[in-house]
Amino acid sequence: MTLKESLMTIKDFRIDRCKKHNLCDILMIVLIGYLTGCKDFEAIHFTAEIWEERLKKYLELPNGIPSADTILRVLAGIDGKELERVLAVYARETFGSQIPEKEVIAIDGKTIKRSAYTNHNDESKSHKAAHVVSAFASSMEICFGQVKTEEKSNEITAIPELLDLLEIKGLIVTIDAMGCQKKIAEKIVEKKADYLFSLKGNQEKIHEDVKDFFNHELDEKYCQRYKIQSLSCGLEKDHGRIEKRDYYLCTNLKWLAEKDEWKNLGAVGMVRSHRMTNGRESTEFRYFITSLKDVKLAAKAMRSHWSIENNLHWVLDTVFDEDYCRVRKDNSAQNLNIIRKLVMNLLKGIELPVSTKKKNLTIGNKQTLCSQNEKCLLYALQQL
Repeated sequence: MTLKESLMTIKDFRIDRCKKHNLCDILMIVLIGYLTGCKDFEAIHFTAEIWEERLKKYLELPNGIPSADTILRVLAGIDGKELERVLAVYARETFGSQIPEKEVIAIDGKTIKRSAYTNHNDESKSHKAAHVVSAFASSMEICFGQVKTEEKSNEITAIPELLDLLEIKGLIVTIDAMGCQKKIAEKIVEKKADYLFSLKGNQEKIHEDVKDFFNHELDEKYCQRYKIQSLSCGLEKDHGRIEKRDYYLCTNLKWLAEKDEWKNLGAVGMVRSHRMTNGRESTEFRYFITSLKDVKLAAKAMRSHWSIENNLHWVLDTVFDEDYCRVRKDNSAQNLNIIRKLVMNLLKGIELPVSTKKKNLTIGNKQTLCSQNEKCLLYALQQL
């Protein structure tokens, strides 16, 4: 099923006499706007008007291009669950067969900062900023799904709902400490995947036990006794910082009181990060639990988890200006977040038919090409 066909399955909330424009046409116009680097509805409307005759090859447009106000009303009214389903289905059918073995699926939340609204005259109309939890394939840099939650503390209930949207058999799911929950571990195992959860104070007992365990001198005798594997990643240099990471994974868990309470718990681990920044040294310790029993896989999962911050959240903010967008009416912030991810997936997954000296084009580069090169835009539209 193409993306356009998926969009056509979304339930139209409008009454028939008010429908001057097809719902699918409106959503496709927004997608095209983001493909060409637009940041707001006025720019999206203007761009669509410029390309109107060419767009008629792909869209019906019975009454021309909808106004910016019409686009906003439609995005505000569409049930976000409908678009979440489209994102998951499109990503699975388009990229599912390309997922490498033991790919790391990082799950993490992001607040759309300016989507909050305060009505001082009527508090019932006020609402908090939208918070979404996303699943991101780290090496592919593709978003495979998302679920909206009312606030960060509700990630615990949103994550199982997100997992229901995903095909994760044979993959490694990583979640930060907020999602370190026994029921979430059980659900991941039921879907025949592995997990790695960061440990912090919200799981105080097991966090303290693991912390105390690794507080021992990790000499050869201690490592042999508890089957502790180790891996050093050497020195990494980035933005004036030099960092060395050492990973430790303990697979003998007879000492751990909670070992049977976590489904398929295979090991507990520690990461020791030694940093040198501007002549100042610091050491940080992080702890985790996992169903994995190989230190190389665990180290890969720990390191790859941060790709969701660097290659999804950062891209949404810097390329698509998400945190500066003041669209917040009803479901509009959530739905725009999904459309940005659809466009990001599309641009990540295609090579535009143009010769350029620049290799490995960024999403921003591809948006520029789509906005200025008709051949590139038409090629991108054919992929929808």
